[in-house]
Amino acid sequence: MTAKAILIVDDDELRCELLAELLEDEGYEVRIANDGEAGLADVAHNPTDLILLDIIMPRIDGVRFLQALPQKLDNPPPVIVISGSVDSVGGRSLEELGVARTVRKPIDPADLIEQIGALLQDRAGG
Repeated sequence: MTAKAILIVDDDELRCELLAELLEDEGYEVRIANDGEAGLADVAHNPTDLILLDIIMPRIDGVRFLQALPQKLDNPPPVIVISGSVDSVGGRSLEELGVARTVRKPIDPADLIEQIGALLQDRAGG
């Protein structure tokens, strides 16, 4: 079985490193993009099963990333937003922007792993 590929899009390099280590220990293939522009370029060229996305980033923020993702891919992977407090932006809920789930900061590693596993299982058809 091929490892599922997760793209972390977050400008906090330490959080990216910690998340990557956690996810790699769980058997996932992990890539990191430190802003939305790099994330969109990565997802356009590499198979991705799930995206972990921060909202507040330089260049292209999480909201603009979410708006551009369907233009890059016909069948975008599920997105989990990592957020301290954001439930909606610009009057639109994160769900309306295509977000599958939201994980609050500070991140509970066990909860994150559970959320990722559930989403990937749902996407695989159960």
